[in-house]
Amino acid sequence: MARPRPGPRGLLRVVSLTSELADPASVLTSWCARVFTGTPAVAAEVARAVGDVKPVRPAGRDVPRRHWAEIGGAFGQRVADLVQPAPPYYALLGLVGAQWATGEWAHRQAAAYPTHRDLPEEYRARALFVRPAATTWLDLGDPFPAAEAVPGTEAVWGELLERSRGYLAEHAPPGTLAQPGAEAGLARTNWVLSACEDIYRSGGIDPRLARAVDGGAPTVDLLRGLAGEDQVAELVRLAQRLHERGALWEMRALAGNPPEGRQLGIAGPTIVPGWADGDILLGAIDPETGVDERGATLVDVKTVAAVRDPARVGRWLWQVLLYAWLDTGGRYDIRRTGLLLARHGTLLTWPVDELAAKLLGGPETTEYRRDEARELVGRILASVGLELPPA
Repeated sequence: MARPRPGPRGLLRVVSLTSELADPASVLTSWCARVFTGTPAVAAEVARAVGDVKPVRPAGRDVPRRHWAEIGGAFGQRVADLVQPAPPYYALLGLVGAQWATGEWAHRQAAAYPTHRDLPEEYRARALFVRPAATTWLDLGDPFPAAEAVPGTEAVWGELLERSRGYLAEHAPPGTLAQPGAEAGLARTNWVLSACEDIYRSGGIDPRLARAVDGGAPTVDLLRGLAGEDQVAELVRLAQRLHERGALWEMRALAGNPPEGRQLGIAGPTIVPGWADGDILLGAIDPETGVDERGATLVDVKTVAAVRDPARVGRWLWQVLLYAWLDTGGRYDIRRTGLLLARHGTLLTWPVDELAAKLLGGPETTEYRRDEARELVGRILASVGLELPPA
């Protein structure tokens, strides 16, 4: 869970590795720009990989700016569900932040997901802050203050989540995509969950969501109807693109080609508690022995239509490499890292040391720069009361 800071509407906004790299004044951003001299070449490599691929685009020519973020969040949730039947951690945190649910309720909901159902009762009571990690579980504590929820809201959110769990189990178990009609149903729910996650990450509530919930009589159908028909169709096309272009099969291969219905890895792996969470981790993971001898692949999901901006792509590359470097305890055994370009249906991955050498312009200083990055991040974390995982 990334560290919250005061934000608008009395809620909180989040500071994280993502926000740090998005800040041009950040010392970490400046460091990356200075030492990763090979960034333009690797960014060009990414652009070439999809240069002949026509991306999935919105149906209309003039879509509001928020459309891209809404699709990105909703499809990110779809990919998370594809990898692991885990709770929508940050959507639940958003519901608590909006006072539409209590912390106790959020823990009960998290404990109802397949990943968390068999936890001992002690941990089920804090399920939202207990995260799976290869051979162990991360206990992030329980920072929820005692608070009341708006009367009547927990019931409708509970119904939405219960229906979502059942729908996924029936139509789209881990490692599989559903038929288009079922994917449309998933898209509607994922749009809502993404809007809830945005409450946690931005500290603001989408006015459409606020009107639906605070208007007096919220229903699941009302919430699921907030996504536009064009958005639903676009999300279905994105899911189909993973199949058509072979990205799904590459993901399954990186997970050891498990039987359908078995997870492909970990959704939302916590790299640095309170500050850095990846999108997905792919790998053949045994609860007793951990990741198999091939190691795991850390992937960030991107839903942009164009990858021609080297500065933007460069920040993505810095981030996925830093995720691998910041797994200081080797909790996830990250051997490869990469990008899932969803609109292109393309999965790009590199061995961690190879990506580092490319970004640095050569392999000679990799260990030195890795240690330097860890030291710098350690100082940033200390300034907000956090620390790197123990080595």
